[in-house]
Amino acid sequence: MTIGDELKREMQQAEQKYGLMHSTHEGLGVLVEEYDELKEAIHANDAAEIFREAVQVAAVAIRIAEAIGDPDFDERSGLD
Repeated sequence: MTIGDELKREMQQAEQKYGLMHSTHEGLGVLVEEYDELKEAIHANDAAEIFREAVQVAAVAIRIAEAIGDPDFDERSGLD
C-alpha cells in the first residue's frame, strides 16, 4: 500500500467517524493533537507509530485545505 493509499484511507475513516471539518479552529485543534502524538512517537523511536501519526498529520492538513471554499466552513471560520 502506498502513502497516497494510506492518506486516502485515513481521510475516509476520519470523515466517516467525525464528519466534515466545521472550521479552521476545529482543524487546528485536531492538527495540534495529531502533531503532539507524532512528536511522542518520534521521541519513542517507534517507526510504525511515527509512520501512522505522520499520515494522520498529513490527512488532517489535507482535510483542512479541502474544506476551504465550502461556504459553511468559510463562514464558520470567518474566511473572506
